[in-house]
Amino acid sequence: MLLFFLLLITPAFAEEDGLDVSSVEDALPEEAKEISGALVTDGSYDVGGAIGRLLERMKGSLLEQGREELLELTRIVAIAVVCAVAETVCSEGRAAEIISLCACAAVVVMTVGSLDSLSAELCEAIGILSDYARAALPAVFTASAVSGAVVSAGAKYAAVNLCLNVMMEVLQRVTMPLIYAYLALCISRCACPNAVLGAAASTLKWACVTVMSVLTMGVGAYISLTGALTGGADAAAVKGAKTVIASALPVVGGILSDAASVVLASASVIKSSAGSFALVGVCALCLGPFAAIGVRILLFRLCAAVASAVEGKRLAVLLGDISAALGMMLGVLGTMTIMLFISFMAAIRTVSA
Repeated sequence: MLLFFLLLITPAFAEEDGLDVSSVEDALPEEAKEISGALVTDGSYDVGGAIGRLLERMKGSLLEQGREELLELTRIVAIAVVCAVAETVCSEGRAAEIISLCACAAVVVMTVGSLDSLSAELCEAIGILSDYARAALPAVFTASAVSGAVVSAGAKYAAVNLCLNVMMEVLQRVTMPLIYAYLALCISRCACPNAVLGAAASTLKWACVTVMSVLTMGVGAYISLTGALTGGADAAAVKGAKTVIASALPVVGGILSDAASVVLASASVIKSSAGSFALVGVCALCLGPFAAIGVRILLFRLCAAVASAVEGKRLAVLLGDISAALGMMLGVLGTMTIMLFISFMAAIRTVSA
């Protein structure tokens, strides 16, 4: 019988890498991959090098964008100077007011096209971030589940998906139209100064900022609450499984329990590596729109300062309003980025027993 049992022995093969997180890397565009580098799941992912490449690319993008926008800065300053000279020459009657109105109209015509392209680029960036989150989050939360967070990983992933869908709808269907309406009111107020238009523009600005703030705080609170409610269940489940294995198999139970701990630790390393890679990837995806909008905010604020000193109050107020609208656009991008940071950090910081 013993010799017969030897004939029944067959080799068993274990899969070398049963946890696939390649989607975290594959979902990134090539330019973002150059910044984030290759995803290494053995715990040796070079986060410092990736951050260094990210900062270097950001510096280059800001300088390049600044050189491109220098011509528009020169044009706006030239408009302010020419109108200031014209107002000095034609100071009788309402000529100065008409010249100032013409200066505002020229700036609006010159900047509307670029603002529209920035808005389109912003919406495209939000879509890319959303697509990347839908591709990378399942892999990171799967690694969290394998590392022992069986209950909280699923609950947090459901919470993140819900928050992601709600935030996308609110940012695109509520916040962006509010920014456009704010710009329209500011331009109308510039043409026809009116206290009602000013109050309406201030209200829209407050509403836009409030929506983004509430979204950010609500997402963070909801995901944190979900993790707090389910974290204890993970610890109890893992401890209970180890106790059952150790007591049910007197001889090899302790060995299997230790082996399970090693498997959980390995999955935790993969989870941390994939999560860190995803965070750098999110920063790389936001780099282009952030540089474009940030440089233009600085441009319009400088132009507003020059116009206030040279031409007069009307053009300076208009340029300040355009800068505020760009700041709200940057806030939309920042809200989406913060939401993804919270989501990936929720997966990375999942604690297993």
